[in-house]
Amino acid sequence: MSLPDHPVGKSMPTMKEVIIDLLHSIALEEIALSHLLNAESEKIQAFVGKKLDFPTCPTNAEIAKFNRETSKFLEVIVMKEWLLLRKLENIIFLKEESLPCPIEICEEE
Repeated sequence: MSLPDHPVGKSMPTMKEVIIDLLHSIALEEIALSHLLNAESEKIQAFVGKKLDFPTCPTNAEIAKFNRETSKFLEVIVMKEWLLLRKLENIIFLKEESLPCPIEICEEE
């Protein structure tokens, strides 16, 4: 098995373009998460009712099940947010690594 060929020349993105693309991907994922959270909040509002009167008359067991499902959903969102934070930290590290080394520091190494 051989290593893949990477494009050389103008078709290869610059470091700036790569960082912009990565930041853009984080922004798109954050937008998607906001839509999911909004949908979940609408689901909760429908379950509880506008007057907090539980229009579907759920049992205590159904309320507990609904709470567990909502909690699991929020745990997944928090995990995804954590992954996006790690991605952002890696982008920052990548940016710092790509900065040119000042002459006085490079000479010491």
